[in-house]
Amino acid sequence: MNSHLQKAYRHGIRWSLAGSLGTAIFQFAQIAVFARLAGPEAAGDYALAAVFISFLTPVAEAGLSQAVVQAESIIPRQLAALAWVNWLLGALIFTLLWFVGPSISGWFSRPDLPGLLLLMGASLLITPFGAQYSGLIAREMQFDHFAKIEIASWAVSFFATVCLAWQGWGAWAMAMGFLIRNIVATTGYIWAGTRILPVNLFKTSSLREIRPMLRFGAFELSSRWADFFSNYLDKLIVAKWLGVAALGYYNLAFTFLMLPTARLGYVVTRVAYPLFARVRHDRLQLQTFFEQSAREIILLLFPIYLAMALFSKEIVQIFFGEKWLPAAPLFVALGLAGLVRTLCAPFPQLVKGLGKPQIWLVWMLIFSSVLCGSLILFLSVSPTIESAAWSRTAAKFAIEIGLLYWLAAWCGLNFV
Repeated sequence: MNSHLQKAYRHGIRWSLAGSLGTAIFQFAQIAVFARLAGPEAAGDYALAAVFISFLTPVAEAGLSQAVVQAESIIPRQLAALAWVNWLLGALIFTLLWFVGPSISGWFSRPDLPGLLLLMGASLLITPFGAQYSGLIAREMQFDHFAKIEIASWAVSFFATVCLAWQGWGAWAMAMGFLIRNIVATTGYIWAGTRILPVNLFKTSSLREIRPMLRFGAFELSSRWADFFSNYLDKLIVAKWLGVAALGYYNLAFTFLMLPTARLGYVVTRVAYPLFARVRHDRLQLQTFFEQSAREIILLLFPIYLAMALFSKEIVQIFFGEKWLPAAPLFVALGLAGLVRTLCAPFPQLVKGLGKPQIWLVWMLIFSSVLCGSLILFLSVSPTIESAAWSRTAAKFAIEIGLLYWLAAWCGLNFV
């Protein structure tokens, strides 16, 4: 890797680490305080609403911020056109939530669900105007802006959620915190992005000029949906099969599965993506950088997931209290699953950097089918939340490692 890229990588890692540590502290504190104040049932209500929002939010973003990073060049009127495409999609989704919310509520027998969906879904009318700027910031590798914006947005969200939960808002406290976080983050992205490339939203390019980015974004969106199915469909199955209280316990452990890669692994992967895109035509540099990023992710995350598995009961008792102890066995299963998740962490950014998000889509569809099949099989034999957690671990060790070898070979890289 040349010295310029190595310097950019190290600078990005330092700021990404600062941002991820700051946001992880506030996110963890938010989860812990909310869990203690609201209880498993309210946590389950919020988790259920979050599943649907997590599924629909990528539609509004449409993968276009990632397309901005991967594009050979970008001009202001293209960003303006992409912003309006995002906003129109967000408005359509918000309207859809308005009409289908009562039906979803009836299916799960949760009366607060329509209101929670609309409150969280309001962010879909706001975030599209910051999405393109976030892609522009990543493209320019100005990760200091990301760090400051993310810490500020999570800090404001934490204090708002705690105050509202203390007042007895239950699941609504987390939903309001979610909306506030997105408002603050979008404001920050717009502020930082306009200093890189000022954009007049009323001067847009034609669809022909943004067609390659729309195509890339469509595959990226499909890949994120497939990722959603692998990471969230199990929650819907658990909620319907075992009830919303069981989902509360399951979601707590699942959050700890996702948090290390989402915060600490992201320190490396978010910096890796623009660099993968820059060196995609040089296989030697690509292999070197892939190995370097994979090693650093493993060094960061393996100790955390092992601690999660070995000290599950202590973690739950100290941070969440006795009423959450039924979640402790789930920490063991998902902590072991996290070891394989760590190995997978560099691959989404690698494949997108190569300009082939459709390959990641195929990979995720295959693995999502395996996960759902494993979950249904385990719950059919033993309908408990422990079985639900172990089904994910079994699928990861039995299937995912082999799939990662296949994916690395397709990319022309060694996966050791």
